Amino acid sequence: MLKDKNVAIIFTASILGGHELMSVAHIKKFVKKGFSISCYLPSDNQKLIDLLNATGIDYELHHVHHKRMEIIHSFFNPLHLIKSSLLLKKISLSHDYMVIIQGDIELGAGFLNSGRLLGVGNRVVSYIPYAHSFETMGSRLAKVKDFLARFTYKSCSNYVTICNQFRHELKAKNKTADVRVLRNFVAKPVRKDIRGIGYEFVTDPARVKILMAGRVFFRQKGQDILLEALRGINTNVDLTVIGDGPDLDEMKNNANRLGSNIRVEFLGWKSNVWDFAYDVDFIVIPSSYEGVPLIMLEALKRKVPVIAPARDGMLDYLSKDSLYFIDDGESEVDKLREKIKLFIVERVD
Repeated sequence: MLKDKNVAIIFTASILGGHELMSVAHIKKFVKKGFSISCYLPSDNQKLIDLLNATGIDYELHHVHHKRMEIIHSFFNPLHLIKSSLLLKKISLSHDYMVIIQGDIELGAGFLNSGRLLGVGNRVVSYIPYAHSFETMGSRLAKVKDFLARFTYKSCSNYVTICNQFRHELKAKNKTADVRVLRNFVAKPVRKDIRGIGYEFVTDPARVKILMAGRVFFRQKGQDILLEALRGINTNVDLTVIGDGPDLDEMKNNANRLGSNIRVEFLGWKSNVWDFAYDVDFIVIPSSYEGVPLIMLEALKRKVPVIAPARDGMLDYLSKDSLYFIDDGESEVDKLREKIKLFIVERVD
C-alpha cells in the first residue's frame, strides 16, 4: 500500500509509550527497505525526540499538542481543529499518505476529522493498537467520548492495527474501512539473555521475585490491582517496579502500607528493563486493557514467565498457564492473587 510512496508519520502523544516505541521500530525497518518516510513529532515530547535523535531518524517538530478530552476538542475547539488542519494540509502537499500514530482513537482525533474536512481522508492512515470504548477504559465523560468516537472512526478509511482481534473491532466500527494488521515485534535477544539457554535461573525458595514494568497509570496498567493482590500473599515477596507515570506517588504510598513480607523497590524509568530481570521468578501485566504489550513479547523471547489477564492481545500470545480468567462479577484482585499463589507453588515443585 505505501511502497514507492512519500509517507508522513505524525506522532500525536506527549509521552513515550509502547505504541510510540513500536512505531519507531517499524519506521527503522521500513526505512531500511527503501520506504520514503518523514516524521513529525510533537514539540512537547522530549523522550520521543531523544529517541529519534539516538536512532538517527530525521524529523520535524509540530505544535499540535495532545489535550485532555482531545476528542471533544477535535469537534468543538475551532483553534485545535484549525491547527490540525493547517499541519495536515501542509504535509499533504508533499506526501502521498499521512499516518497518524494513535495510542487510542482520542489521540490525534483532530487529524482524522481534519482529513475528512479537507477532502484528503482517503490518504490518512490511522495506526492504532486497539479500539476499546472509553467506558471500558474508565475515561471521564465516557458516554460523550464514545458518542463522538462513532463519528471519528468513520472519518478515516484506512486503519493499521496490531492483531486480528482489534481488526474485527475496527471493522465493526467502520464497515467500509480498509483495516490491515501489522504485528508488534521485538528484537531477538542475545543468547546470554535467554533463560535456560544463555544462563540458568535458580529460584530462591525463601523469596518470590516479581517484576512489574510499564507506565504507572492505575486506570490502564493496574498496578493498584497488583498491590492489593499481594496484600493477601503470605510468602516473602520482592516486587521491582520499573516506570514512571501519574500514579507513581500514590503507588509508593500504597506500597508502604503492605505487610512487612512485601518489599517494593521503585527504579523509575529505565531504557532496558531486562538488565534488572535476570533473577525474577515472573513478570506481571495486570492491565485492565491493552493492545499487544511489548514487555510481554520481550519476556516470551527471553523465556521469562508471564502472568496476565485473559483479554486483548494477551489472548493471542499467552498460554492458559499464564492467563487468569475473570467472569462477570468476579474480583480481578482475587483472580490475580490466586494465579500468583499458583505460580509460587509451582515454581518450587
